[in-house]
Amino acid sequence: MKIGIIVASEKERKPFFEIFGQPDMRHIGMNAYDVSLWTMNSERYIYLILGGIGEISSAASTQYLIDNFQVDIVINYGVVGGLSEECSAMKIGIVEKVVHYGFDISFGSNYEVGEYPKLGLFHYPLSPAIPDSATADLPKFTCASADIIVAGGEPKRRLRRDYAADICEMEAAAIVLTCNRNRIPCTLIKAVSDGVDEDIEAFDRYVHDASEACVRLIAELIKKDRL
Repeated sequence: MKIGIIVASEKERKPFFEIFGQPDMRHIGMNAYDVSLWTMNSERYIYLILGGIGEISSAASTQYLIDNFQVDIVINYGVVGGLSEECSAMKIGIVEKVVHYGFDISFGSNYEVGEYPKLGLFHYPLSPAIPDSATADLPKFTCASADIIVAGGEPKRRLRRDYAADICEMEAAAIVLTCNRNRIPCTLIKAVSDGVDEDIEAFDRYVHDASEACVRLIAELIKKDRL
């Protein structure tokens, strides 16, 4: 089993090195793709790529993992903004559906914001890489994804009203759509760093601990042979 893991930023990647230790191999590919390999046993390998922030970098990094390392599944973990009072700092969950509200061809057409031609979907489901039974005790999120940093307060509340979303971030739609096109199962593990009324200060305060919570969940799933 080759497990591909995508993380957007160095701050989110750091806890992975702290928990899993130094990798067996570090690969810096063309255009500075940064991939680290951990050999867990003779049947399980982890390829962690520093994907970069935003949709374009994330789509390219996901395809790079698939093409160059032939990963069997993709995991994306990281921090997100909460869009409701229930999604406060350090709450961790699994993304169940994604809406790409940064994709908009609604002008002069019958399409809604976030709706792609021919796909016929508004909320894009995931083909999970982790069995639902292994994460049954975790909340399931609908994620609003776009290349936008969303301010606290009304901007976040508007996202929740418009798209029935629980969290927001900048990479999920790209990873899900790329994995779906390649028929690769993927699971998104997200922890809230900034609540509905919070901004970048909360992100800076919680990014390490929230990312660490995601990594510890991954480590526990591997230990229990659920991943």
